[in-house]
Amino acid sequence: MAELAPQSGWTRAQTRAQFGAVAWLRWRIVRNAFRRKGGAGEIAARIILYPILAALALVPTLGAGAAAFYLVHTGRADRISVLLWVTFGLCQLLNIQLGQPGTTFDPTQLVRFPLSSRGYTAVRLCFGLLTPANVIGSMMSLAVAVGAGLGDPGLWAYALGALGVFAAANVLFSRMIFAWVDRWLATRRAREIFTTLIFVFSIGIQYLNFTYNPAYNHGHRPAHRLTAVTAFYRRVRPYVRLLPPELAARSLTAAQQGSALGFGGETLGDAAWAAVFLAVFALRMRTEFRGESLSDAANSVARPKKTPKAVPSPAAGPAAAPFGAAAQQSAARRPGALFLHPTAAAQWGKELLYVRRNQGILFAMVMPIVVAAFLIVKWSARSSAGWVFPAALAYMLMGLIPLSFNSWGLEGAGAQLYFLAPVRIRDVMLGKNLMSFTLAAAEVVVMLGVVTYIGQLPPLLVALPTLLWVAGTLLFSTALGNRRSLTSPKKVSLTSMNRSQTSQLSGLISLGIMLAAIALGTAVLLPAMYFHVQWVLLPAFAAYAGAGLWVYQHFLNAIDSFAQTHREELFLELCKPD
Repeated sequence: MAELAPQSGWTRAQTRAQFGAVAWLRWRIVRNAFRRKGGAGEIAARIILYPILAALALVPTLGAGAAAFYLVHTGRADRISVLLWVTFGLCQLLNIQLGQPGTTFDPTQLVRFPLSSRGYTAVRLCFGLLTPANVIGSMMSLAVAVGAGLGDPGLWAYALGALGVFAAANVLFSRMIFAWVDRWLATRRAREIFTTLIFVFSIGIQYLNFTYNPAYNHGHRPAHRLTAVTAFYRRVRPYVRLLPPELAARSLTAAQQGSALGFGGETLGDAAWAAVFLAVFALRMRTEFRGESLSDAANSVARPKKTPKAVPSPAAGPAAAPFGAAAQQSAARRPGALFLHPTAAAQWGKELLYVRRNQGILFAMVMPIVVAAFLIVKWSARSSAGWVFPAALAYMLMGLIPLSFNSWGLEGAGAQLYFLAPVRIRDVMLGKNLMSFTLAAAEVVVMLGVVTYIGQLPPLLVALPTLLWVAGTLLFSTALGNRRSLTSPKKVSLTSMNRSQTSQLSGLISLGIMLAAIALGTAVLLPAMYFHVQWVLLPAFAAYAGAGLWVYQHFLNAIDSFAQTHREELFLELCKPD
């Protein structure tokens, strides 16, 4: 850290040197990360993904700018508040969906250096400014300002000022709320409640999308529903007049009417909200600066200890069994232990416990079923059941397949114990894979029930080949995912909102496998249905599933030597502090 020597007084030059040292440290860590094994692949993944993400970000940005131009040009600048509410809501939704990005080093370690509470708050604030959600929200705000300026050239300065303050308030709100969310997620009960709220919010968003989007309503706008939404907005608008989107819209309206005083008052109100968000964020950072720990270990120490029950003396009971025999008897009582190695059975049970506590996995399981249910409701009445069931399962796999590419992410530093214990990594990986297969089987059953209840039971000559295709795709992806989990792991924390479960390259590879499997399935399914030779699907996909099983077994049998070779990459990522 810069300038550690005590002097008569702290200067601004020393503060700038500190921030420069932090920025240099973060840049060097990012740069050196690409020099590790697999670094070239991560660079390639970013080169491919970033242009795609930029193109996706341009769609709402251009839409917001065009809508702002139309509203201002037609003299309805007051309705810009709708655009700003959409911008605000989209920013928060993307923050929930994408999560907050992990930092390249643990910023809480900075409290060991002579950094003031104000400087620590500034550093933590800067770390989260460039999240995809904040960037898209700021771009949409800038687009609204540009559109308003083009619609009325006299509004250029006013629009840039008002929308700049609104963008700052939006970003500061995101940083504030997610800093406190990490505090709330420090306990398991809070994580469960917050996961439920996320599910309800996401399901509500999907319901609104499928209900009001013309693409899912035969290209027609549901006029009566839009009228109801408009009426609801008019009723609640008086109660939200003092919130940032409304203040920014009214400031533009005042500027268009030539009231500089009104513009200044509304903009100052927006700036006051930004200051409140910053103050609440600083309050959370001050507590963190004073040494608060949000880890599960710290919370367990803070809880009052329960008095353990008295254990009867060994002399009063039967003779204790040898440790090995007792362990075998305990493992034999676990579900599936009659057919599995005790290590694999125990690991399977442990992974199922992880699922209960990981909101990212639960989200990946539930949301495909919800979205597929909405799609089935819209399309089952006017489409053949022959493709609805395969499409629903393909969509379901897109949420499950990436999980097998980071099966060690929740182990943390405990991953080292697997290499010290007298167990085979093959059995450990089999137990982890069984969790993925169990989740897939449960989702297939639920999806089949949803398709049957809403639409109709899919034909047997389509359902059986589809299940074989799902099995083959899972086996292929899991075989490769086991290796990527060892060579390119990503540490997953239950106490943060970082929703990314895999590295960028692993996510891109899993997406490529899924697209290739969908292309293969479509290339076989469509001709068979067109020529009415559905019986061909069964042997074709049976061969596909058999090939997947052979590849999976081959990769699984060689995983022990592969894990020993790549254990350093695994420990380097999983043993770093949260």
